[in-house]
Amino acid sequence: MNDFLYHAQNKEGIKLSAWVKRGELKDLYLCDSKNGVFVPESIFWGKVQKALPGTGGYFITLPENRVGFLRNSPPLKEGNIILVQTSSYPQPGKQIPLQSKIVIKGKGVIITPGTPGINISKAIADSKKRKELYSLVETVVTRESLEKENVGLILRTSCLSDDHQIKAEIEELMNSYRRIFLSGKPNKPTLVATGPSIHARAERDWQPEEKFKIQDVGEDIDEFGLWDLIIENIGDVVVLENKANLYIEKTQAMIVIDVNSGGIKSKASAKSISLQAAEVIPRELRIRGFGGKVIIDFPSMNQSDKNDVEKCLSLAFKKDNVPTKLAGWTKLGNFELQRKRDRIPVNEILKI
Repeated sequence: MNDFLYHAQNKEGIKLSAWVKRGELKDLYLCDSKNGVFVPESIFWGKVQKALPGTGGYFITLPENRVGFLRNSPPLKEGNIILVQTSSYPQPGKQIPLQSKIVIKGKGVIITPGTPGINISKAIADSKKRKELYSLVETVVTRESLEKENVGLILRTSCLSDDHQIKAEIEELMNSYRRIFLSGKPNKPTLVATGPSIHARAERDWQPEEKFKIQDVGEDIDEFGLWDLIIENIGDVVVLENKANLYIEKTQAMIVIDVNSGGIKSKASAKSISLQAAEVIPRELRIRGFGGKVIIDFPSMNQSDKNDVEKCLSLAFKKDNVPTKLAGWTKLGNFELQRKRDRIPVNEILKI
């Protein structure tokens, strides 16, 4: 059975892409038209304002008098025009997060300005296949030409798809790179390239086991039951086995997840329930669009059981497509992690 990828946009300007398989919501992107061009991966020439003392960060003026914040930057001179890229969605009332390391992403290829070379995902382990890919890339761009242009590229695992046109994608992305870096520096903040729409991101980044059956439903969202499916999946409570559940709450500062054991007090049950929770937590955060700091309150366990739960969490997040750093257990027995804000929380968009 095919995985379905639904694209839609309602009259209020809310866009969505939903990955549905056998009635289960596997992933979800939601955004509204108010984001304009300030979406992740957009590239700008920005003007350096002042540094924020003690942080290594700078405020950067962007077009439309918007302000971004560039973290962990080497010293910059106030008034300089520099190239920056939006790294994620901003939190309400805060500056747009920026990075100075520009990345141009495709479905199977990533262009990395400033880091020359040809790199292949470690997940592609077969040595024969790796050599074939190196040879294929060099029919389009050689190592010498990449060195000369001061740019590199990475081949992702998705480039192994039978229908993926690697050569065409490399040519397209290299043309984008040259257009951005060879266009000349303006004297004021300027938009260079708008980041991909959520529809384009979904088709690029989501990788089902089988091919997507893509369907653009336009405004007919209700006819396909998409709103009902979304509302069913983004509530505060996630039911687990044996009357256990997760309670997920978004606060201003962080996301809090309480793993409730359903009244069962045994150590074996606490571990079993915690392992269940660890497997589903990445998906529950993903479809709600939750990012930032996450605190998980698991039932009390001994250290050996905690280690097993941490391993389960690590494996579950490796399969997830949102960058996440696992910080580990706190002294109070909670588990902390930091998750990239690569999407807007669904409850903020739908006002629920």
